[in-house]
Amino acid sequence: MYELIQNAEDNNYSQAKKDNEDIFLSFSLYPDRIVLESNEDGFEEKHVKAICSTGESTKTTTQGYIGEKGIGFKSVFKVAKKVHVQSGPFSFSFEYTKGSSDDGLGMVTPLDEEHEQLSTGVRTRITLMLLNLSSFDQRAQDLLDIPDTLLLFLTKLTTLHVNIYPNDGEKTEIKYIHTTSGSNKREAIRKTVKIAGQATEELQEFFVIRNEVKNLPADEARKDIDHASVILAFPIDQREEPIIRQQYAFAFLPLRLAGFTVC
Repeated sequence: MYELIQNAEDNNYSQAKKDNEDIFLSFSLYPDRIVLESNEDGFEEKHVKAICSTGESTKTTTQGYIGEKGIGFKSVFKVAKKVHVQSGPFSFSFEYTKGSSDDGLGMVTPLDEEHEQLSTGVRTRITLMLLNLSSFDQRAQDLLDIPDTLLLFLTKLTTLHVNIYPNDGEKTEIKYIHTTSGSNKREAIRKTVKIAGQATEELQEFFVIRNEVKNLPADEARKDIDHASVILAFPIDQREEPIIRQQYAFAFLPLRLAGFTVC
């Protein structure tokens, strides 16, 4: 899940910015599949070549730390037997099952797929056809466990959708939006939860300090990167009083609850 968030964060969104759209990523979980949708610019030929390779990438070290930490798009085959990618003029799939006789060629051999109708504003859709259909509840819980504060520490994504659609039972749709209020260091995460058509909304505000650290020492793991952003987010209530409770520590993406009362 976080590998896919990493990929979305590293994508380009020039068209979305031009059209004044919220930059978003959507997870929709069904019993047999997970569907990801976003309004990134869409695949070009170089992206298709990279995703069909075993060692190439279109990411550059100047984009930050996230892309370097990923284990690659092919990690989706831990949970999926087939992956359908539709983006720009391309529609193709990969099929692979661990232990199969193709020696992994299914992960790098694209198969033509018919184009499907994309929703308005969606430029890329990735569909993971799941291996294990008995793990729906655990996958749903993993999505529900995404920290509300995640968007504070991403640089491009401002909106995250989490939709859970069981065969039986209530549908759950969650929307997170990261908003800023100019230069007064006040930021907020607005969370809207809709269950069985009934919606509730929460707004959590933060006092946020952002600082760019420069001239970092050289590190083989992060070649050509000599700077990093350090962000502290202090949750506050409507009276601007601090809210004291454990918060996640992030390295762009959540690491763990470390006992800190700031993010």
